[in-house]
Amino acid sequence: MKSERVIVHTWAEVTALSDFAEMDSVDEKITAYIESILPRINTEDLSGWILVFRVNYRCAEFISIDKRFTRVPSDRECGLTVGIPIPDNTQAPYGIPPVEGGKLGSRYPAVPKHFHLLDPEYDKYANLEKYIFAAAIKILDFAFTTGFTCYKKKIKFQDL
Repeated sequence: MKSERVIVHTWAEVTALSDFAEMDSVDEKITAYIESILPRINTEDLSGWILVFRVNYRCAEFISIDKRFTRVPSDRECGLTVGIPIPDNTQAPYGIPPVEGGKLGSRYPAVPKHFHLLDPEYDKYANLEKYIFAAAIKILDFAFTTGFTCYKKKIKFQDL
């Protein structure tokens, strides 16, 4: 997804994720949610910079949200990298069964020094698509409630 103020990049490090979830539909819902919350975020303080969200679907124990924006001055981008863990079928009934070798992919350790870590709460969801979309909302709400600094400006939800 790309707009004048926001770009969303997604990628999967989980083997065959698209075989078990309609990821195009999930990505469209995430994009629509971002568009719906933009009026509540002080994007005008970015002074022409673009927000870039990098959503990584991966094998991990926690939802992870980078504690710092990354900046790309040449492209005038402030980016936030987040990780959404994808469960296997031992973690959730809708999880993906392991492939050859008994793994979904490489496991990433939780590093609280660099990331805000949130519980994925797999048991609250009926299927993989609902879980992934809910995790994305949880990430965005946390991120913009906490706020991030981009060139001395705190980008976060504003009081309406």
